[in-house]
Amino acid sequence: MNYLEEQTIERDYPMIWERIHATSCAQIGRMLAEKRNVDTEQAALACAIHDIGRWISGRQSDHAPKGEGPARLFLAEGKGNEETREQIVLAVMNHSKKEQIGTPLEEIVKDADILDCYWHGLEIIKEHHIARLQQLLQDLGIGRLK
Repeated sequence: MNYLEEQTIERDYPMIWERIHATSCAQIGRMLAEKRNVDTEQAALACAIHDIGRWISGRQSDHAPKGEGPARLFLAEGKGNEETREQIVLAVMNHSKKEQIGTPLEEIVKDADILDCYWHGLEIIKEHHIARLQQLLQDLGIGRLK
């Protein structure tokens, strides 16, 4: 059993959801990156770890900025240059700012996050999230909001 499974903290989302969401976001991110001419491996990694702050704290509140430290620690163990790692950290920190336009990598993480939540049946209620999702579905040519 690993550290996250051993935690006894109350969680806003169960760890099984975190695993499913991380995996499917990585694949959505890879697809979006290919379509947008962004490095697919970098996008998949950023999408996979975008909720790392929530993995550690168990809480949705401020999980994006709280993901900075854990993301830096995680990325320090891997390959890649400092600029790439910094872009991924920024995407983790800013993925909840869906009303703002960020770097191409940040936009992929935001879009993968919202698409995955929508496709898993989570209710999308924030106005700027709905607008982003509608535009994304239109851009991808895959329909309209249900």
